[in-house]
Amino acid sequence: MKRDQKGARRQLVGLLTLLAAAGTPRPAARAGEPANAEELRHRSYSTELRPYTRKVYPDHGLADTLTPLGRAARGFYLTAAYLYRVGAERASGVMQDALMNAVVIDVKDDWGQVLWPSLVPLTRGVQWPLMRDPRAIVEAFHRRGIYVIARIVCFKDSRLPYVRPDLSVRFQPHGRRLFRAGAGWIDQWSAEAQDYIIDLAREWESFGVDEIQLDYIRFPKGNAGKVGLWLHQAGDARTRSQLITGFLERIDRALRVPLSVDIYGLTTLVDGDPRELGQTVETMSRYVEAISPMMYANGMTTYFRDQTISEWVYDFIQCGLWRARLKMPPSVVLRPFLQSYPNNVPFFGGDFIKRQVLAARAAGAEGFLFWNSTMLNKTAYRALRELGRRELDALAARPGWSDAATIAAAVKQPGAWCKRPGEGAVFGVPMAR
Repeated sequence: MKRDQKGARRQLVGLLTLLAAAGTPRPAARAGEPANAEELRHRSYSTELRPYTRKVYPDHGLADTLTPLGRAARGFYLTAAYLYRVGAERASGVMQDALMNAVVIDVKDDWGQVLWPSLVPLTRGVQWPLMRDPRAIVEAFHRRGIYVIARIVCFKDSRLPYVRPDLSVRFQPHGRRLFRAGAGWIDQWSAEAQDYIIDLAREWESFGVDEIQLDYIRFPKGNAGKVGLWLHQAGDARTRSQLITGFLERIDRALRVPLSVDIYGLTTLVDGDPRELGQTVETMSRYVEAISPMMYANGMTTYFRDQTISEWVYDFIQCGLWRARLKMPPSVVLRPFLQSYPNNVPFFGGDFIKRQVLAARAAGAEGFLFWNSTMLNKTAYRALRELGRRELDALAARPGWSDAATIAAAVKQPGAWCKRPGEGAVFGVPMAR
């Protein structure tokens, strides 16, 4: 249930306008792509793959413990461009004024741009180093008691495929054209592509970040995922879900800090992985400390009559999160991404912000994050202040889930229409349809 492409495009235009007005340096390329992207997309590329030996990383085991602050993290997504303009000190103050205690910093963005002067060799040609001193940024947030999460977009990447076409997903049938479905993707089966993500995560671990968050740790959705050609798959018989889970185990072992993942919101409403995104909550949760289902109302229009979001959306959000909570081990934190932008929500305002938080709490969430790529979050900041510290701290006041029976007794099923995991997919709130 990611934001739709039109909504994302509107937000991107708004963000770039803000950046231009603030004098922020940005690539000469349009929308994060190389200036000659159109030409590159129509080239014919070799299908020959470079030899590569998978790296062997130190094994730090699978047990990474979230701090109490990490378990109760509530905060906002921040772009590197926003931090470039306002700085970490001011951003910390904004979070505290809104009664927040955490930030999610974009470090490799949706376009594949690496947003700091990385030493990882594959980043040459894909850097936009807005964050010149990542360690100083992390320390500035820590001085104000802010929990810092570094967000890495994994396999969605519109930059690296032009630098290393051999790592790109290709179009069927012959594989000579680079794959594109609104954006490019790097090959999930490639050991080198996986190691690239692990190396970026380890670099941010060295900067003192509290947690690594992986986004787009999946395959393309819909028909796009069926017209691609994955050259690196070769004879690998694993399912997509098994591949993603195997990668999560590798990166979890390579890191000392807690690991979290953003998952497609629809994943919470189905059993298993019927759309072959590679995301199965039950298996992914073995190797992470927190899961953030992206429960954006903007992406739920098909579940509502006339594709118009109504106030039944809160029940729908609660249903998905309730199901996710039951699918996860008690030790894994449920920390959803919620919507802080108005797209497709006719009644967007302070009550919308508050009721999303309350729905998440009723479903068993221990924290939450808000997403708005334009950074225009004043409505959300005001609403959270109005909600108040007592209501917000109620999420953190839980002693922690000790077992599945405790979870089942404590969290609230929004209605019989919201099926338990294993009973089939949920296709919407009956009243909304």
